[in-house]
Amino acid sequence: MPRRAHSLELVLDAPSDAAVRDRWRLLEEAGVPSLARHPGATHRPHVTVASGPRPIEEVLRTAARRLGPLLPLELPVAALALLGAPSRVTLVELVVPAGLLRTAQEELAGLWPGADDRPWLPHVTLAQRLNPGSVARALEALGGGAAGAPTQRRAVSLRWWDPDSGTVTPVTDSQP
Repeated sequence: MPRRAHSLELVLDAPSDAAVRDRWRLLEEAGVPSLARHPGATHRPHVTVASGPRPIEEVLRTAARRLGPLLPLELPVAALALLGAPSRVTLVELVVPAGLLRTAQEELAGLWPGADDRPWLPHVTLAQRLNPGSVARALEALGGGAAGAPTQRRAVSLRWWDPDSGTVTPVTDSQP
């Protein structure tokens, strides 16, 4: 069984966190399994910056130095998007990173031995492993991205998710 990836994650402020959890609830009410079902005590809405095997200390120091000054950071929501194969779709909110965040992400991924080298597609995950019928219900439940759709998320801190120990460690100080 492959090991789960460690990740550096941008954590959302309380209003953004609550708004994403509200979207998870809307999906559940429509009969679509959302990330609201995730049982982990450390699970919360986030944007993954980079992932891979256990990060070396240089990656964590660089992440704090490069990302800390950017926080808090406004992340405009571009659209709902579907990622993955048609039979197992992931529903996400795509967010638009500022140029400095994109540059910092590229630097971190380059420093991190074994990091995921796929192009970075910053997003907040709403639901995973959806079949085509669930996708249609999900889009209907969320209004198909029409009026009332979120326009912004706000990231306030960066954490390191360690799946080996099931813990998160702050990389930057949380901000209000």
